[in-house]
Amino acid sequence: MIWPSFFSRNPAPEANPALPLIAPIGEAMAQTALQVDDARRVLAVLRDLAMRAEPVTLYPDDGGAPLCGRLVQVVEPDGRIVVHLRAPQPPAAGRALVVAAPEGLRLQFHADLAWQQQAGDLLAGRAPLPAGLLQLQRRRFTRQETPLGPALRAVFQAKGKRRVLTVDDLSMGGVGLRGPLAEHRDLAAGLRLERVRLELGSVVLMDLRLDVCSRRAYKSFLAGEQLHFGCEFVDLDEASQQTVQKVLARMGQGSGAFQDTAL
Repeated sequence: MIWPSFFSRNPAPEANPALPLIAPIGEAMAQTALQVDDARRVLAVLRDLAMRAEPVTLYPDDGGAPLCGRLVQVVEPDGRIVVHLRAPQPPAAGRALVVAAPEGLRLQFHADLAWQQQAGDLLAGRAPLPAGLLQLQRRRFTRQETPLGPALRAVFQAKGKRRVLTVDDLSMGGVGLRGPLAEHRDLAAGLRLERVRLELGSVVLMDLRLDVCSRRAYKSFLAGEQLHFGCEFVDLDEASQQTVQKVLARMGQGSGAFQDTAL
């Protein structure tokens, strides 16, 4: 499937010299990393990074100093990525290792970048989409992205308000939740959520407790400003663990199996 280019054309935070230096996957760790060669999967991963203007570190093949910027765009159907960084002058064009560290992962791929001066000291580097990438899972539990279609959501009370957030991903360790920034800006990392109702298609888990471990803001072309909350299950009982395990198995079979099959 070819995704429309507008999905990755969100206004993005500008590159910042204070961005963190992200270390590449070491040779020993690379042996356990996943090589992603499927073009659709590579495109999906890069689109996700671009939608969040994810920080990246560039390691030039010529041995030059690492450069910190952001991956801000995936241009289709040209099949190119765009990286922004700030520097007094454009670096030399050429091949570089691009490393990103979105929550719970480490990603890297090679890109042949050509640079252009933008406004002020902002530089834009463009490169063809990579044929593949390395993906290192650093989570304790493997995360499964939720399928499109069924209404997967978490419902709970917090800060005196009823909350309804969409389930973005699920693992044996916890759940990723998403909702509008305007409605949930008062929720922060470190908060414990009580009596959460987790609706996963035909399956409903009641009275769960979740610890909000992370919070990040991003802008979606379709939904506007959003917040993503990484939440960890607290004292999940054995019956609920078995249910989550079965849900993950259904999700792994594809969205159709997940929607149509009761547990």
